[in-house]
Amino acid sequence: MFYVQLILAGIATGAIYSLAGMGVVLTYKVTGVFNFAHGAVAMIVAYSFWELRAGWSLPLWVAVPVALVGVGGGLGYVLERFVFRPLDRQGARTSEKLVATLGVFTLLLGAAYAIWTGKVRQGPRLFSNRPLLLGAGLRIGTDQLVIVVLVVVISAAVWVLFRRTQFGTEIRAVVDRRTLAELTAVRADRVAGLSWALGCMFAGLTGMLLATNGLDPVGLTLLVIETFSIAVVARLTSLPIAVAAGILLLGVAQSLLTSAHISGGQGFFGTGLEQLKPNLSVVILFAALLVYRRLDVVGEDDTPPAPSGSRFRLAEHPGLAACVYGGIGVALVALPFTLSLTTYAYGQRMVALMIVFVSIVVITGFSGYITLGQGAFAGFGGFVAARVANSWGMPVIPAMVVGGVGAMLMGLAAGWPALRRRGLFLGLTTLAIGLLAYSFVFQSTVFAGGTNGLSVSRPSVFGWALDGPYSFYYFELVWLAVVLVLAHKVRSGRLGRVLLAMRDSETAASSVGIETRRYKLFVFAISAFIAGLGGALLTQQARIFEPLSFHPLTSSLVWFTVVIVAGVEQLSGALLAGALFVLLDVFLKTAGASQLLIGIGALSLGRLPGNSLLGGLRAIAERVTGAAARVAETATRRTPVPAGRPAAKESADYVPTTYAERVLSETKP
Repeated sequence: MFYVQLILAGIATGAIYSLAGMGVVLTYKVTGVFNFAHGAVAMIVAYSFWELRAGWSLPLWVAVPVALVGVGGGLGYVLERFVFRPLDRQGARTSEKLVATLGVFTLLLGAAYAIWTGKVRQGPRLFSNRPLLLGAGLRIGTDQLVIVVLVVVISAAVWVLFRRTQFGTEIRAVVDRRTLAELTAVRADRVAGLSWALGCMFAGLTGMLLATNGLDPVGLTLLVIETFSIAVVARLTSLPIAVAAGILLLGVAQSLLTSAHISGGQGFFGTGLEQLKPNLSVVILFAALLVYRRLDVVGEDDTPPAPSGSRFRLAEHPGLAACVYGGIGVALVALPFTLSLTTYAYGQRMVALMIVFVSIVVITGFSGYITLGQGAFAGFGGFVAARVANSWGMPVIPAMVVGGVGAMLMGLAAGWPALRRRGLFLGLTTLAIGLLAYSFVFQSTVFAGGTNGLSVSRPSVFGWALDGPYSFYYFELVWLAVVLVLAHKVRSGRLGRVLLAMRDSETAASSVGIETRRYKLFVFAISAFIAGLGGALLTQQARIFEPLSFHPLTSSLVWFTVVIVAGVEQLSGALLAGALFVLLDVFLKTAGASQLLIGIGALSLGRLPGNSLLGGLRAIAERVTGAAARVAETATRRTPVPAGRPAAKESADYVPTTYAERVLSETKP
């Protein structure tokens, strides 16, 4: 009877998680947007419900619909109308839609801390928890029974909505072919808005039910891990499978796992089992991604958008390029002298993060692959470097290289199951690998010494300790220069053209004889190597390896967002991202200001030229250079041509600007 009691308790818990999975699946099935902010929406609705009950003392029958429909449904409709609809109309890529959801995540998390200070609270109960006796010693709480019945009713209502109503027919039409549905007078925007509202209402209900166990911003936001595992098991499109996966895998299996133990103490397997209990959803997510050869991807393939009207290229203006790059170099060299002894650590952290951000540019900007595991690669590089230096007595600089090689091997391990994956599927795979590394390596007492961290030493060169605030900063700056040269070599030449062809279309690249599998593994390896070097520098700057600094949800996702907002297609985007992410807090003297502004930028991607801050700067530069060219052209027209001078011919220094012009110029004899 003990196990039957565990199963009953697991069914109720799994039913709550199934609601969250249904919300993600419903939103993705209709709009093609995988909502990484689902947990943040659940948290905001739960806090709003707490405020309505505890702060305003509203009755339950008023507070529930206001929180669910007003806050949850209203927030979902606003997000679709003002954030994702503009992106969809611009033909935004999967990476840009993903970053927009991460921007929502950042803003909602910041809003929760600003309004409710992040203090842990006890959420009000929706139902009584009075136990009910079922006979034979079995009992179940009234709230658990109501939750199971509620999920059954909601699932039946959704089935009826999809199969027996006009709105359900419109939803299926939009899912099958949105353009064709609009031609038949289906209002696809209305369908998308209502689907977002329903998805956020499911998230809100999940948050309200889980808040009775404790309400804090981070705890409920991390609900996304369980939600993602359910959605992937359901192949992102099947609502019935989402319900079954939530109840059976995250409910019943998790409940039974809590009673499992290995006799004889700790040991390797005993420690692994204890770590598996709170991380079952991570294992389920990774196993599902390995089993499925493909997911039912909704929407367009993750190909780059059509080129905009801007044809400005900094390389075509050597004088301006020299001024820009020279200015960046001078600014980086002079930066330490603008920081005080209390803020110089920010400059050191900025340079280390720039190196990690270069790795994101290499894999996402150069080859078009979405990777959400760079935090794990950086953390593994820092972890290996620290362990090698501490355990083997290896000097710090060689240990850094060994850490980079260790991260490269991890990148190869991540790239192998991702060989036939692309877009969101690839991003989820790398995220799952990062979560596995964090849960079973960084936090393991067997590998990393648990959460106590590893002490990390700074390097020395020929007996000169690079331990001071300025010496270590310039040591990092040298590594940044090396990494930029390495990344430039990857981008230029034949290798760069191959990566560009793979970014445009893997199928087309394979059709002309390019071995995409080999190049995909290579770009994963070189990107992970660079991230590992940056991670080693981050741990040296902090003087300790802290697993929490490399949690995928607080490192990989946020770093990916910063680089996409700054501009992922150019190496200068990595430098801009590092400066914005770190120095904004210093100069504005407000903690969290950078994340707030970056979140706003992520939500504004659809309105920025080139869908990035770097694109906006290029647009400004194009206007300036265009105005200067028009002035010069006007002056030339007014200058009389001396008699006998031949007509001007096309300059030998003419630089073709379009891809077609470049191809034609290369084929001229």
